[in-house]
Amino acid sequence: MSHPRLTSLLFTPGTRPDRFEKVPASGADGIIIDWEDAVPASDKDRVRAETLAWLKQHGRVGAPPFVTALRVNDLRAPHGRADLDALNAAALRLDVVVLPKVESAREVHEAARKLFGEPRLVCLIETVLGVRFAAEIAAASPQVAALAFGGFDLSAETGGEPTWDALLWPRTQVVHAAAAAGVRAIDQPFIDLENAAGLTEECARVRALGFSGKLAIHPKQCASIAAAFQPAAAEIDRARRIVTAFEAANGHVAVVDGRMIDVPMYRSAQRVLARAAN
Repeated sequence: MSHPRLTSLLFTPGTRPDRFEKVPASGADGIIIDWEDAVPASDKDRVRAETLAWLKQHGRVGAPPFVTALRVNDLRAPHGRADLDALNAAALRLDVVVLPKVESAREVHEAARKLFGEPRLVCLIETVLGVRFAAEIAAASPQVAALAFGGFDLSAETGGEPTWDALLWPRTQVVHAAAAAGVRAIDQPFIDLENAAGLTEECARVRALGFSGKLAIHPKQCASIAAAFQPAAAEIDRARRIVTAFEAANGHVAVVDGRMIDVPMYRSAQRVLARAAN
């Protein structure tokens, strides 16, 4: 199964098909056409039909490897189940389907069973139960490509504030669950659109936790996100030397820059080179 690049994905309202084909120019890795938060309940049936008609005509947004993704509604609610049925009936080959407010492996199984073409799944972890069962969700299907953290909905549920300190524990839980299942972890959007420095700082902080990307809500955020998660030249050079030395040692002791190289350091260097290659 292919592994699409998911460093920066830009949410675009399903109500605005006129914007779909503009998204590749933003520098994003892909578009998330949004049927959930961006569409009022009274318009969901209409917007679903209009989006499907657009996708049937155009096939996808942009050319591969640009990712065409779609966020459906909560699968525990009628609109979410209707979304799955409509996508299945339309037989569209989406790259990714984003599942909101996932709280159980059962929801992942349902989506994987119903969706045509075996799209990759990004599971949004944005509720208390979602955080509790994140490990099971991440490992529920080979189609799961990533867990995405949603701290704003989580904070609304707990009555807390979506500050860095308040969200550090659930953010870390999501990263650990994703790592245990061998899938990616993507961080929530940065909502202060005029604070470019704040976006760059938050990208650096979540990258240090283990996140491999961040969701975007405005085109001008995409280049900053891409740059923040791209390894620096010195980091790439050191990773390449670690991989070369470790593999040349063939099980014996390898040393780079005066430090003995062990298996975790080798695997970390491999991840750096994988990010650099994308």
